[in-house]
Amino acid sequence: MRKAVLLSFLFLLPSGARAQEKLRIRIAYPNAGALINGQLGHILEKTDILEKNGLDAELAAFPYWPPMQEALVAGSVDVAIASEANFVNIASKFPCKLIATVGSAGRIAVMVREDSPASSLADLKGKTLTTTFGTSAHYPAVKWILDAGLTPGAAIKVLHMAAAEGRAALAKGDIDAFTIWDPFVEDMVQKKTARVLVSKPSFLTTTIASDEFLKRDPEAAVRFLTALHEAVLFLAKNKDMANGWLSRTNNVPPALIDKGSRYNYNYSKAK
Repeated sequence: MRKAVLLSFLFLLPSGARAQEKLRIRIAYPNAGALINGQLGHILEKTDILEKNGLDAELAAFPYWPPMQEALVAGSVDVAIASEANFVNIASKFPCKLIATVGSAGRIAVMVREDSPASSLADLKGKTLTTTFGTSAHYPAVKWILDAGLTPGAAIKVLHMAAAEGRAALAKGDIDAFTIWDPFVEDMVQKKTARVLVSKPSFLTTTIASDEFLKRDPEAAVRFLTALHEAVLFLAKNKDMANGWLSRTNNVPPALIDKGSRYNYNYSKAK
């Protein structure tokens, strides 16, 4: 398996007495959707990988990015396992660094009902599309609308709605389209409750750390990056176990999690 790409700062490695001391770190991760990130969060929480790397870790699971961002900004967590769009969103207003990526987190798509007459985003003129503002589904939705020659808020109404709410609203016909990520894309396709109107096959995971944490304890950051790499290897060797953990918080079958995760090179090539 190709090694996961880890983008990190050059820190001095721990030595002496402090190398034996367990260093505190607080980690946020998404447990609803968010393939790869979700599995890695469960792995870090349910195995002894962090402890073996000399970390006294506290993990907090969140349904999606906005509350994770609030926790990072408030100083309630030191590190957040997120996506590229999340990093772009927070980096412009909060001192933080992107310290790692482990590749693709799967697919994002605009979904419409099976009986929708729309064959392209341009056909949604005058309609209503929902997305979860501030998440990885938000930026692609806006870009696809603009690429279709429509103006968000004018030619098409764009509303904020949590993923589960958007899925229910589409099923009832209260909205015309919504943006969501795997494994929910594949789940809706297989159940024939919706179809893909447009999709992006890949978006990148990112791990974000606050500048305050990096300055306060760079040794903990080094140990965390090592632990994250070990978690990626654990996922490669224990897919069924990790997918089962995420399945219980996502309420979708492990097979759908496996299929959506295969957009990640490291996951798909692992034996």
